[in-house]
Amino acid sequence: MPQSPADLMVPAYPTQPGANWRMKGLAGALQADVRAAEKAPNPARALSWNAHDQDTQNIVSQYNDYLRSTPGYQSLDWQLIKAMLWVETSPTAPDDQWDTAPMQSANKGDVGWRDMMNNANRMSLIVPPNLRSAVAFPNLRATDNIAAGVAYLLYRAATFGPQTQLDKNNIKSVVVSRGDSLYSIARKVGTTEQILRDMNSHAPLYPLKVGIKLNYVPANTVTIIIGWQSINPQSTYRLYNANGLGAYGDEVQFLYDLIRKNKILN
Repeated sequence: MPQSPADLMVPAYPTQPGANWRMKGLAGALQADVRAAEKAPNPARALSWNAHDQDTQNIVSQYNDYLRSTPGYQSLDWQLIKAMLWVETSPTAPDDQWDTAPMQSANKGDVGWRDMMNNANRMSLIVPPNLRSAVAFPNLRATDNIAAGVAYLLYRAATFGPQTQLDKNNIKSVVVSRGDSLYSIARKVGTTEQILRDMNSHAPLYPLKVGIKLNYVPANTVTIIIGWQSINPQSTYRLYNANGLGAYGDEVQFLYDLIRKNKILN
């Protein structure tokens, strides 16, 4: 926790490419809030900008625990989500949005959130079981809105692919009928052509002979996470911002650096 008002000072907004009037306004509002909090016993905790810190840390930790075993996953930084909250809403937003929908997730007409919810299997690969009801109804509480926003960010960053699962202990057999092919048999009994070839290398498969018995094990193809795109301040404009504006990444980057540099955290 910062020990003096100087620790809370906000630097002037940089003149780098992507700097704009909205970020100047946010920086100014944060500066005013910092000054108002200087006399508080715990200055950082007095800042309304930090209102969602604990919930954000908890939510991000749950996602990290759930996804850390997937290939190529790099733990998500909760401070990056905090920076996104400031860009999406911030305490300066009208209509109490900071207290109800700080991540602006699942707003009316949000096709991205709807696409995620319509892909129940992929959604379940991303969202821990105890957060799924929050993600499904993200406009009930600010905490739920953050959980849904993080889910969508991760959903967009994940690369999905197929995996074949075998029931190796359940060996079955099928008798070839007239007109059968390995493809049609595989579809009929719920296995794959490759399994039929591997388990029946002793049998005449080309061409198939009517009446022979082929062994197989049941198999099905499921979707899994096979990799991840990088999640960083600059990539958020592609992964989260509906308008795909590059300036969005600059805004998140500025606030992320500010949060980390000035330690306006906890």
